[in-house]
Amino acid sequence: MTRVEASAGPPANDRDLGRALKLAWSLPSADFYATADLATAKRIGGLLWLIGWVFVVVLLPVAPPTEHVGDLGWVFVAVTLLGTLGLVYRLTRMPDLVTPNELLLSSYLALAYLALLVWLGGTDAPYQQLFVLTVLYTCAVHPPRRLVPYRVALVAAACAPIAYGAAGGRDVAELLTALALWFALGGVAALFVSIVRVQRLGLAAGERAARTQARVDPLTGLGNRRAFDETLARAIAGARRADRPFAIVIADLARFKSVNDRFGHVEGDRCLRQVADALRKTVRGPDACFRWGGDEFALVLPSTDRASADRVAARVSRAVESGVALPSGSALRVRCGSAQFEDGMDAEDLLHAADAALIAAKGGGPDVGAAAG
Repeated sequence: MTRVEASAGPPANDRDLGRALKLAWSLPSADFYATADLATAKRIGGLLWLIGWVFVVVLLPVAPPTEHVGDLGWVFVAVTLLGTLGLVYRLTRMPDLVTPNELLLSSYLALAYLALLVWLGGTDAPYQQLFVLTVLYTCAVHPPRRLVPYRVALVAAACAPIAYGAAGGRDVAELLTALALWFALGGVAALFVSIVRVQRLGLAAGERAARTQARVDPLTGLGNRRAFDETLARAIAGARRADRPFAIVIADLARFKSVNDRFGHVEGDRCLRQVADALRKTVRGPDACFRWGGDEFALVLPSTDRASADRVAARVSRAVESGVALPSGSALRVRCGSAQFEDGMDAEDLLHAADAALIAAKGGGPDVGAAAG
């Protein structure tokens, strides 16, 4: 998706306005529509079709559709009025079934319908005034890039009387004036909506960044405890649905408090960052590693049984010892405990099992201890 920076308010100057327009123009249609309440927009579209329907019905007695085809014009109008009611029902009662492409298609149908009404009713018929409804609505709903062919179609539909010679000099002047006004009103609507869309995308991007940042440990760049809890919950749900194993590993840095006490927190932070780097290089793609606590790290290992988790724990231990050196020159040691998710377990049970394995590892001496069953 196109990246959009958040904005606290409307553009403050021409430069900001131009930037907003450029971003709105470059947005994929899906992103543009994603920031809109399309269900409400579709219902409003249905309401505008109904308003147009009422206007046509009111105007028919004073501007009958018989200028060129006689009574056949009444047949056309009757059929299209019934079809309009069907479209109104679909837009207002079943908006979820209407796609943005269908919504745009209805705008093109409105142009064709009005152009035919103008032809059937004659140049003096007031149907042409209804163009403003579809212009304002279409420009307020759809992305700027999709409005370019629509505007071309608008010019063709509105200027049709000139093409078939039904408009005189004054009529042409009035038509071009109305067309210029519709273009101006539609442009203002598109401009306003585009700025709103860009701002909403910016705010959404800012919210996503904030949510992501809230789940990242600022020192190591690994996921924090919140991210671990959420990932663990998803892993448990996935294991229950798919009936497949997964495991976790908890790693604790041996006597890390003495590192801070002897060498200071700056060196301690450096060691923690190096441990995080070692974890990233050790785990495979689907696995996820986290800073679980002050000097504790955790791994979530999808599709992994207990034996494989023990092997991952052993690799983690070797990677940390070989890749992280204390200021004194000695290696930083790590103890690991692993546990496999079993039927009937919840997150707390799994963590207790891994914690018990970690305690056993600390007490027994080896880097990887036997996990509690």
